[in-house]
Amino acid sequence: MPEFGFPAQYRQATLSRIISDLKDRSDDARVETVTERFADVTGALDGRVNELFQIEKSLTDLRAYGEVIAISESRSRVMQEALDNVQSASQNLTDTSDVLRTNGTTRDLQTLSNQARGELDTIVSQLNISFGGRTLFAGDEAGAAATVPAEQFLTDSTPFLEGAATAAGAYANLQAEFGVTGGLFANTFYLGGDGNAPRAEVAPGEVVDYTVRANEDPIRNVLFNVVVLASAYDLTNNIPADQRRELVEFASDGLRNAVSDTITVQARLGAAEARIATVKARNIASDASLTIAFNDLAGADAYDAAVELTQLEAQLEVAFATTSRLASLSLASFR
Repeated sequence: MPEFGFPAQYRQATLSRIISDLKDRSDDARVETVTERFADVTGALDGRVNELFQIEKSLTDLRAYGEVIAISESRSRVMQEALDNVQSASQNLTDTSDVLRTNGTTRDLQTLSNQARGELDTIVSQLNISFGGRTLFAGDEAGAAATVPAEQFLTDSTPFLEGAATAAGAYANLQAEFGVTGGLFANTFYLGGDGNAPRAEVAPGEVVDYTVRANEDPIRNVLFNVVVLASAYDLTNNIPADQRRELVEFASDGLRNAVSDTITVQARLGAAEARIATVKARNIASDASLTIAFNDLAGADAYDAAVELTQLEAQLEVAFATTSRLASLSLASFR
């Protein structure tokens, strides 16, 4: 056995392992101090790891549904606002026509037709509104506009108001073209699909339907009567002069009824909004409950972690100092 060996190198190797372990434990303690979560969840929970993972999965699923709910809320709100604007524009026109239909002068009724053309633009633009790349009132035809432009409504409708013997006949002619099947509205004016837009799943097994389309009876009737009012006193067309005022009267009555009917459409959409709100409230409560359960399992005591971190840093300082002293020893130190 020689009189000298290499104990310093052995000690240095041992210290290196100790330092590496202290660094790892310090890193864990630092993470727990900042995040208040166990750095090594598996080691800390032992047999309850699966329970934690199940809670985490439930939270992930809930938050994914939260994104769908947020989009559904926004989509429903945009649709409701558009319907509000359609109803407001229609009501404005009804109010004016009620005043002018009997005693208004020709000039007054020309102003009414001008107003109707403006309101028609508003209504059509609201029905063609989109959200997230989807036209909201076009049913299952997502990429298309819901209707043709307002000007085409007027251009294609006017001939049906010009050739009848009576105002009642002219009104009935165009009304038939706005019917559900086979007429001008179905074949030309409405560009959307006949099916509903895709449903949104806002919770497991719970879906929200988007069934409001621009070809529904109340909306078609609004468009029809606004078109009649817009055309009745447009003196560039060939509607017989003795039929114009009567057309205003027919359209005024029809529009008033159509405006009332649009409330049922809005109520249906409102029911969907209420369902979304109910699911959202329930999900928020579930999220809060699951978060508490998750924190109870995975949560580390930040104060204890900070105390441990201080102790570990002190031990590291000692270990580094010892290593430094060993590094400065010469071979003569081991004789």
